[in-house]
Amino acid sequence: MLVEAVFRYRTFVGKCELGVGLDWDEIEQMAAIESTFTPTADDVRAKEGRFRREPTSVMVLLRGDRINDRVELVEFGPGGAVVRNAPFVALGEHVELVANDGLKSYRFGAEGVWLTDDGDDYRVGLRLIGMPVCLRSIAASRPARDVVDRVPTAAPVAA
Repeated sequence: MLVEAVFRYRTFVGKCELGVGLDWDEIEQMAAIESTFTPTADDVRAKEGRFRREPTSVMVLLRGDRINDRVELVEFGPGGAVVRNAPFVALGEHVELVANDGLKSYRFGAEGVWLTDDGDDYRVGLRLIGMPVCLRSIAASRPARDVVDRVPTAAPVAA
């Protein structure tokens, strides 16, 4: 999945920025992800050190200061994202993209880079920043009562 690949890449970058470093398997995974997102010769936005964004259509939550809106993620890559039907996001404003996938919730920090009109809303370009977070949901259920749970309620033994 696209979101998972970008999450892994941003996690590797975050580990490097923290000075933790990567093991050999992580280095291979990072190189594979980089090669997947290398701009093609036809990409007019291609610049040295930049990644291609893949087209997608995923509903995500855009959160920030006074922002908590569902938007459509239309392009996504290791360096950034483009969202549609978005509220106004100022240049340099820090926001969070929340993409839910089943029991996982991926959280990406981002900042506004550009903004264009998109009907009643905006089309916003975001640059990913920092290390992402993945939250996993679990279903907690009440444990079944067993013999040990019934010991305190048993009748006292006569002496």
